[in-house]
Amino acid sequence: LSIPNGLPAVLTLSKLHQQFVAPVAFESSAESFSALVSGLPAGSYGISFERSGERYETAFDVVESRSSSIRYGFLTSFSPGSDNPVPQMAQLHLNAIQFYDWMYRHDNFVADTEIYKDGLGKETSLASIQEKIKSAKDHGMRPFAYGAVYASSKEGWERHPEWGLYTLDKEPMLFGNWLYFMNISNFCGWHDHILEEFRKASLIGFMGIHMDTYGFPKRAWDASGHPLELSSLFAPLVNKAAQTLKEIDPENGVIFNAVNNWPIQGVANTSQDSIYIEVWPPHESYIDLYHLIREAKLLSGKPVALAAYMEPFKNAKTAQELESAEWSYLLANAAICASGGTQLALGENGCILCDSYYVNHAKLRDSFLPSVQRYADFLVRYAPLLYDDRGMDTSMTSAGGINEDFIFSSPSASFSANAQPGAVWAIIRESDKRVTIQLINLTGNSDKWNAPKNAPNPVSGIRLQMRLDRKLSGIYAASPDKDTLSASSLGFTFESTGAGRIYSVLLPSVTVWTSVWIEID
Repeated sequence: LSIPNGLPAVLTLSKLHQQFVAPVAFESSAESFSALVSGLPAGSYGISFERSGERYETAFDVVESRSSSIRYGFLTSFSPGSDNPVPQMAQLHLNAIQFYDWMYRHDNFVADTEIYKDGLGKETSLASIQEKIKSAKDHGMRPFAYGAVYASSKEGWERHPEWGLYTLDKEPMLFGNWLYFMNISNFCGWHDHILEEFRKASLIGFMGIHMDTYGFPKRAWDASGHPLELSSLFAPLVNKAAQTLKEIDPENGVIFNAVNNWPIQGVANTSQDSIYIEVWPPHESYIDLYHLIREAKLLSGKPVALAAYMEPFKNAKTAQELESAEWSYLLANAAICASGGTQLALGENGCILCDSYYVNHAKLRDSFLPSVQRYADFLVRYAPLLYDDRGMDTSMTSAGGINEDFIFSSPSASFSANAQPGAVWAIIRESDKRVTIQLINLTGNSDKWNAPKNAPNPVSGIRLQMRLDRKLSGIYAASPDKDTLSASSLGFTFESTGAGRIYSVLLPSVTVWTSVWIEID
């Protein structure tokens, strides 16, 4: 923590709704103070402090393994003398960074010179890359090197045309008319070649490889005219890449890009650290994001990150267009995090991804950055209700339609268990000791996640009736849209019926996103 002008008057730690005291060592100077908190078990924590009537909040987590959670960001600037944005990215609690298009060539990662031009002519400095690698590690973030699994320059293909992929008509397969697709089969020389490039990246300091794919081709032919089904070839390469990197450092890892969820069934149980899905149409609705995350978690048991690029920022110029794009991000991020995933969108210098070519990112307005920070803080602080929630999703079997376990009502809004436009979306997960409810406000908006949005109409007077025949120790709520991230305790009543206890509770208003959780004795 760093804040001007001396020590705080009060410093509080919290874990969900519980506040507690932990050993804290302070160091201070005339300009700032730092606090070292030690002796905490693995978990997600909030921290707040007050001074001169002002309140400051942030969050942190203690993990048993670096791969237990993936909060992914991006870097694209590696020119000589370029600024180091990693400390600013660390404030967003990103714990892994994709170094996008850092390499000399797709088939030859590490250049022979310190300064070089990449395949598109962008000047790049190996010293700048290594400075940012070191900075990432110093801030507890794993640097991942971008590396497409089957892309080669024309020169690389010309050296080894027998490694290429071909059409039925024996034409070389191309991507963007400048990259040549290569054969990743373990009997082809390209397989060992790209693994060696991954190894070289690790040896200059990277702790992982972002194994990119393009979603195409799904079928191809090798140089000898044999048919290839690529869906069956990725898993062996992912596993071998993970093994290769972990032999260098056990904390190294890989992440594979399942473009638009293909081929998720073939790669879900590989040795990658996280399921990573680059989202494209026809996955256009909020419920599509939910289903992508839920299916991936059920198949793999791993963290799930969605590369959900926010297109509304791409051409936003006026204040109204920028505000609409900002609401779009908050709603999409809320939907992804509430569904149990994380979003790759944020990165260097307060920028956001709006295009699959990461260099074409957009700069966020300074006035919007506090909201982005609060959502990032909220994700980490309440991870047990979000990506670390192991409860069974009962949204469609306990609320709405004929379901009467959870009944929501408000004089100003309707409610939906499947992200209907214009309604408040309720995601419900249940376990033995806790029920979590995520409320996302889609009032006044469509269900299309990647479209400009209106400011949601705040929904108040929300009454929840729960058929839950258990003793409760408390009901709590928190939101990244409130003045404080701290949890509030909600009063409740119950009625004994022939169907068991029916609890009634008045929930706080919902602007964009509110989390509610019920603790069961």
